Amino acid sequence: MLKRIYQPAAYRTDTLPDSYWVESASPLPACETLPKEGQLKTDIAIIGGGYCGLSTALELARNGASVAVFDAGRSGWGASGRNGGFCCMGGSGKGFGQLAKTFGEDAVKQFARHQRDAIDLVDQRLNDWDIDADRHSDGEVVLAHKPNRVAELAHEAQELSHFTTIPTELLSRDALKERGLCAAETYGGLHVQAGFGINPMKYLSGLHEQCARAGVRIFEQATIERFEEDGDTYRLFVGNTQIRAAKIVIATNGYSAENLPDWIGGRLMPVFSSILITRPLHPDELENQGWTSDLMAFDSRILLHYFRKLPDNRFLFGGRGGITATPKAFAAGKQDLLDNFKRMFPAWQDVAFTHHWNGLACLSQSWRPYIGRVPGHHDVWTALAWHGNGVAMASLGGKLLAERMLGICDEDDLGAVLTTPMKKFPMASFRRVARSIGYRYYGLHDRFA
Repeated sequence: MLKRIYQPAAYRTDTLPDSYWVESASPLPACETLPKEGQLKTDIAIIGGGYCGLSTALELARNGASVAVFDAGRSGWGASGRNGGFCCMGGSGKGFGQLAKTFGEDAVKQFARHQRDAIDLVDQRLNDWDIDADRHSDGEVVLAHKPNRVAELAHEAQELSHFTTIPTELLSRDALKERGLCAAETYGGLHVQAGFGINPMKYLSGLHEQCARAGVRIFEQATIERFEEDGDTYRLFVGNTQIRAAKIVIATNGYSAENLPDWIGGRLMPVFSSILITRPLHPDELENQGWTSDLMAFDSRILLHYFRKLPDNRFLFGGRGGITATPKAFAAGKQDLLDNFKRMFPAWQDVAFTHHWNGLACLSQSWRPYIGRVPGHHDVWTALAWHGNGVAMASLGGKLLAERMLGICDEDDLGAVLTTPMKKFPMASFRRVARSIGYRYYGLHDRFA
């Protein structure tokens, strides 16, 4: 039996999320279903059909491998269909300067290039595959939610200048208002000119189509319950059905089971993120609030909020979700999000919302992703822990993982930040308790520090 960190409601696979993305994107084509019993053979079995799993599958198939993807639901039922659609820099819970203390400046500059390459990869795919994913925004803006955070943004600009070639611009409070970026509790901003916003489900649909064209077999409602080594190959089990494969890829990110494989247990901390979508706002309503820009934005809180005006003038507002997968916790998370939205955008107090949903972002104990072989297994591989930046980094991470498996690149090409295995959380069985205590502390820090 698969071991999960949350209640079953967090892992429902019988339906796609009730998100604006699913409603506004074309339905995915029907996938294959596994027979109730029997055997199936493939070179590489990939567990998880989101950005990472499909990107891995596409690269492997284009290099001649026989690839089958097994998703517990349908592509997009997990984080790939629930995220905020921010294709941007990120992938770590630590800043470049902090990472450099552990890995050195050259390794961190390499990691920063990977982040920029990830954005460029999604951009290339949208163009080459002619995907209309409602793209907008010239980068993103970080908003200082307290006066003392303005100096921190200046420091972040210096770090970006040192570790990357990405242009940045510090914006005063008046400059933010002039550019249509007016929210309460905002004292300055930093415009990072890399990245863009998209409808993540439209992008996923295009990636799904390319995999099918490349000959990837995609199976839905196929929950891999366990696998066993069998000589030089592996046997994977779905009920009474067995799949034989030479290699396995784990691409389940925040929806990973603690025991598939056992190595993952205690190394990840999935956290709920919640998103609200308003009805389309009238131009007068946008002017009254002073938010007319289409830039992606987030604030400087530890428990940050992220938001953007969509191309049809709906407004997306996201942040921390519930602390458990219960109706009461989800309702409390939604109310907290509503309260923050109304405080930050007071002119929209009475604006109706059309959608609300929750999803799991994936943090690691090491505050960075991992791409490589699963320790203890000769040919089980994984790429995961995108820290809320999976649109870009999971796309590139899957491609890099495939290239690593094919021998096209090695660990030096990926760099130490991405290839150093994650450690376990201390007292891992108490992760949820520690997270709840941490949320209270961070909330106080965001308000008073």
